[in-house]
Amino acid sequence: MLKKKIILSGYRDSIAHNLHIPREKDDLFGIDDVDFMEFYSFPIEYYLSLEGYNRNWEVEEEKHAQTDIVGYEIRKAFYLLQNCNPNVMLFLYNKPEYYQHISRSGELLLKNRELFISKRRIKEAFVGYANDQLNRLIHGAFRGYMGEKRKRIVKEYGYDTKNATTLIRLLRQGREFLDIGELKVYRDDDRKLLLDVKMGKYSLDKLQKMAKEEFLKVEESYKNSKLPMENNKSKINNLLVKIIRIENS
Repeated sequence: MLKKKIILSGYRDSIAHNLHIPREKDDLFGIDDVDFMEFYSFPIEYYLSLEGYNRNWEVEEEKHAQTDIVGYEIRKAFYLLQNCNPNVMLFLYNKPEYYQHISRSGELLLKNRELFISKRRIKEAFVGYANDQLNRLIHGAFRGYMGEKRKRIVKEYGYDTKNATTLIRLLRQGREFLDIGELKVYRDDDRKLLLDVKMGKYSLDKLQKMAKEEFLKVEESYKNSKLPMENNKSKINNLLVKIIRIENS
């Protein structure tokens, strides 16, 4: 296997969002892992020959006890970023101290993160992911990824409180993104609300009403947003080429 170079790595999910509940802190709701994300590249032969190319290397996932790491090869990351995928877009707006490693090309990527902004794609991606969370919430079924604690939460509360938190958070972040052109990853002003949701302090009916209001707010923000309708694919491609060249210089 070709040796990869890390471009950007750091925290994601609950720690990055300031919503982490350690397992040792709460017997029921302490279900969070320590999650990391990384973008990486390969030597130039991966991109210029069939010898190096392996599609299975585009996404890598590792799990060690309570630590989860997901990694994206840089072209895969750019594909997701161009489509405003919430998970990877959020990673570009972390608090600086939540990055573990930033290479020279990683700095270039962070400096040019606004190239990926498209109000149409933001709305489609964030609302789409939120709808997926809402469907999981309403049906309240056990999922294969759930551990015993999470299944216990669904059984006791009638829904997955972690899904509920993701639902409300995504809608709020999507709305903010449309309003100001930046993602507020680290939750401060609404941290208490989101933690209350995560700890089952709202009924399913109340959460559905809350979500309905948030969906409407996203629609209103979309109508009033001054962000560009589409991102510039040519500029995104040029940035990708620069990053691959830097990593192979």
